[in-house]
Amino acid sequence: MRLDEFYIEFLPLIFAVHIFCAVIWVGGMLFFTINVYPSVLQIPNEKMFVRTSIRTLVRFFRLLTPVTLLLGASGFLMAKGGDFAHKDPVMSIIVTTKEFIWLFMFSLYLFAFYKIKEARQRCLASDSEQARDNIKLVSFYVFTISSLLGLCAIYFGFMLRGI
Repeated sequence: MRLDEFYIEFLPLIFAVHIFCAVIWVGGMLFFTINVYPSVLQIPNEKMFVRTSIRTLVRFFRLLTPVTLLLGASGFLMAKGGDFAHKDPVMSIIVTTKEFIWLFMFSLYLFAFYKIKEARQRCLASDSEQARDNIKLVSFYVFTISSLLGLCAIYFGFMLRGI
């Protein structure tokens, strides 16, 4: 079965998986930034705050890892199977922009994963201040930037469906 035949036959499933994963990824980061992180900040004991934050972030990243892989695979299938690059130059620009946004978001995901791992090591070494700074960097700044970029990518995806 060729890629274009596979794409045509399984498009509804590929599209549903892609949308589901995008909503989980972007919505999860927004939820974490707006709801979870401010709640965890209310913990008065710094060590307890750091440990709770790290545990919560590790659980969240366990959810995000398969979602990220499925999102990338479904996006690749939709971009290549739909052959947007040869249909219309505007569509080609939108697809390329969307791919760069998701690639940058994936880079931020890897950076955040590294920072969480570093925060865990700092916590074990009793360096709560550095661990707290890494948690703040990931929970507030990286997730906020990724969420905004994700919303842009979702908008571009909406534009592609309308063309």
